Amino acid sequence: MAKSGSKNGSDKADAKKKAAAEAAQKKKRADAKKAADAKKKADAKKKADAKKKADAKKAADAKKKASKKADTKKTASKKADTKRTASKKADTKRTAGKKAEGKKPASVKRAGGKAAAKKSSGGSTTTSPAASSSSSGATKSDGKSSGRTPAPRPANRRRTADLPSTVARSDEHAQETYTAVHESAVEQYGEGERAHRTAFAALKHTYEKVGDHWEAKDEPGPSDSRAASPDRFGGETAGGVDATASRAHLYKLAQELDVPGRSRMSKDELVEALQKANQRATAKAAE
Repeated sequence: MAKSGSKNGSDKADAKKKAAAEAAQKKKRADAKKAADAKKKADAKKKADAKKKADAKKAADAKKKASKKADTKKTASKKADTKRTASKKADTKRTAGKKAEGKKPASVKRAGGKAAAKKSSGGSTTTSPAASSSSSGATKSDGKSSGRTPAPRPANRRRTADLPSTVARSDEHAQETYTAVHESAVEQYGEGERAHRTAFAALKHTYEKVGDHWEAKDEPGPSDSRAASPDRFGGETAGGVDATASRAHLYKLAQELDVPGRSRMSKDELVEALQKANQRATAKAAE
């Protein structure tokens, strides 16, 4: 009996010891899990903070890049505005130069007609037979009158013997323009074809050939590509016809010179036909 009671007490002690060991092991596992969870949570927080910092840096860089792009665009716009302003000033200066170049005495303006010519020359004008023929031709065809007043003939012609015949038959301002440029060209290039071409090119900026003489243009500017050429040798000449004028203007001249078939002609054909008509009128005036 004594031995049996002793054995039972030993078994209970072993069970108690085993239970305590299992409890200690369970607690250890719980603590380890708790530590792992804490570490995992800390790592997640650290990762979130790093991502937040990276996103903030990315946003700051994007904002800086956008600001730099806006500044570049603003600078480019400012440069473009400056360029436009400079171009506008240049256009204004060029327009002023053209107006100054195209400014002529009242005696040569078409609107003044013969009355202005009389005022300029002291009341006397002369008209060549070819000019009269040219003027009357405006009413021959299509039953219409162009309303264009023939160019006035100056009473005082200076040095006309030294001028080309078509210039000599033109108004005094045309003669002075040709003479001044020709004399300057002779000093620079010497007497010869180049000096004459230079003088005619200058004349074509403010005058156009109509029949056997030259008449002031409504707007200044080169009449053809040769007149626009710096050396006066490049480009093609239109023989004094203002090839840059509108077809309506060229058609009006064709009416004056009684060019046949003019109503069916294109602008280029009118330029060519007017050249031939001018040549015929010049040849007739020289007879």
